[in-house]
Amino acid sequence: MSVKKYIIQFRILFFLCLLILGACNKQKEETIIYKKPLKLNFDATCTWLNDVENYNKKNYLSVFYTYYNQKIKEGKFIEASRAMEIVSLKKSSHVSFDKPFMNTINFYSKNYRNKVPAINASFVESYLGDYYTDKGEFAKAISYYTKNTLIPVNDYKSCYKKGDAYSTISWCYQCIGDQKSALAANYKALDYFKQTDQTNILQTLYDNFGGIYEAMHDYDNALKNNSLAIKYTRGEKYSNVYTYLFNRINIYDHAGQYDKMYALSDSTYHSFKKSGEVNTWIEVPLTQYYIKKLYHEGKFEESKNLLDELKPEVIALNSNITNLEYDVLVAEYEIKKNKGIKDTKLIKKSIPILLENRHFGKLRDCYSVLLDDAVAKKDYKNAHLYAVEGAKIQDSIASMEMANAVIEFDVKYKTKKKEQQIALQENTIQNKNTTIALLVSVLIGLGLIGVALVLLQKQRKLKKEKQNTQLYTKQLLEKTEEERKRIASDLHDSVSHELLSLKNTFEENAESTNKKIDGIINDIRSISRNLHPIMFDKVGLKATINQMVERTQNVNDFMVTAEIDYKGSLSSVVELQIYRIIQEALSNIIKYADAVAARISVIEYKSTIVIEIKDNGKGFNVQETLNNNHSFGLHNIIERSRAVGGEAKIVSDPNGTIITIEIKKHL
Repeated sequence: MSVKKYIIQFRILFFLCLLILGACNKQKEETIIYKKPLKLNFDATCTWLNDVENYNKKNYLSVFYTYYNQKIKEGKFIEASRAMEIVSLKKSSHVSFDKPFMNTINFYSKNYRNKVPAINASFVESYLGDYYTDKGEFAKAISYYTKNTLIPVNDYKSCYKKGDAYSTISWCYQCIGDQKSALAANYKALDYFKQTDQTNILQTLYDNFGGIYEAMHDYDNALKNNSLAIKYTRGEKYSNVYTYLFNRINIYDHAGQYDKMYALSDSTYHSFKKSGEVNTWIEVPLTQYYIKKLYHEGKFEESKNLLDELKPEVIALNSNITNLEYDVLVAEYEIKKNKGIKDTKLIKKSIPILLENRHFGKLRDCYSVLLDDAVAKKDYKNAHLYAVEGAKIQDSIASMEMANAVIEFDVKYKTKKKEQQIALQENTIQNKNTTIALLVSVLIGLGLIGVALVLLQKQRKLKKEKQNTQLYTKQLLEKTEEERKRIASDLHDSVSHELLSLKNTFEENAESTNKKIDGIINDIRSISRNLHPIMFDKVGLKATINQMVERTQNVNDFMVTAEIDYKGSLSSVVELQIYRIIQEALSNIIKYADAVAARISVIEYKSTIVIEIKDNGKGFNVQETLNNNHSFGLHNIIERSRAVGGEAKIVSDPNGTIITIEIKKHL
């Protein structure tokens, strides 16, 4: 029976199963929805503090402190907590973390928070988490936000608080490059926010999803989720809309879609200025992108004026990240205008802090501007160093292994949600004995079909592997004969011819004779090197690979780097096969990849040796290539890996190809 027929039967049985469940689920339990209170239980002062129009008034904080201190004095700690929560949320949204308010928060936490229910004091963790997020200390920020994930859910506020904590944790994980944890936290946030009646809250989650996909370099999905975030703002005129538009500019920037980036920067910047909103945290990054547009258009005088106007606002924010972004922007101006940065220390001093806090996005920007500076100054030694370090950071942001882990988690999460739905449906029909019996029968049928499909797929896979093995063996014999023919031809046409010529000129010209002898020696060495690396048994794997890398760069004008952390724990036979695998991979890259650079790494761990060959070429369809008649090189790598007890994995896309071989050590 064909696979198509199996699928048709599977769909019919599954549809019958759904009909049975639907018929027995008339009294299905409804998901609990926590509704936002129609009216906030605020007195006149708290209502005034909560009004967004009042935040920028000069007496805003004095009104708060007068009210707060009075309520503390009267022992009305609930009212005092409510006022402080309102102000802390306002200050966090405007990224305003002044020392007097921070001292008030800490004093409140130490002396009064135990006098109110935990939910009424949870704003302390939110504010401190926001503070450390602004400083780029994401590990500390996550530790504070995590405390709010322990809040028991029993009403709208607690449900919202918990969802908001997970959402912010997701964003922090994005910043440190842990996309798997970011996705996990964002899905948890989605679970809690969907239990409320405020669907516009979903805008933050879709914006987070956009950031995760952006980090994975999946810019299409990043833009789709960003569009959903903007859609869920539902006509909001202020901060959220501009925040998501700014994030969209970021996506265009990282995707290399600069025309769209410049156009959106221009329209968003002028729209924000026209709106009259006072929000330095939004204005500063929007202005920075607008300045980049001016750089692109060569309008350096106008950009210099904006940089000077922006400086007091950057200082007022007192944010490590914002300060660094401003320094990078000034450095870009100096490179474009003065052909080099006056003082690179401003950039370099931030690198250790960013590394410590795993803020890879900003590290990438630092190395990029340092690279541009070194090129402008013709300091090619440091330019190479910055290029290598920048490449390492880029790998940390979005390695293929991380992308696979995120995708794997995404599938697991969706599977788990389906299992939960099935469990809920089964609970509603526990007393339906006949239906249960029928359902079990259907499930058994589905299971049998599933087993049949798996067996059929395995059979096809084994057949294909057998065909590939036969093809490899055939090609191996053909290649062996071709190699023998090539060696014979080389010896006949090169060495034999030169020796004959030497014989005729030996007595005529001694200098010419010496040159011919040297040529013959080099030819013989070249032929011998192709057959077997002569010094391999003496110098070992590491030195031989380094020689191959150096020779490849010299002959092909092609940049290859090698990272070898290997202590010589394998036999020489296995080492030789590793050398041949790397040699074959490099040959394929040079012939087919259209790459400008490659990287080789051989890393020894406690129980395994991991070899990775990576290039930035045009990539190819791995499965399609393996199944055609012109894939001897790839099959050579796979079979040699199996011969030494290892396994080769080949991943390729338009950004390049990665070949990974993991060999287990015999301990």
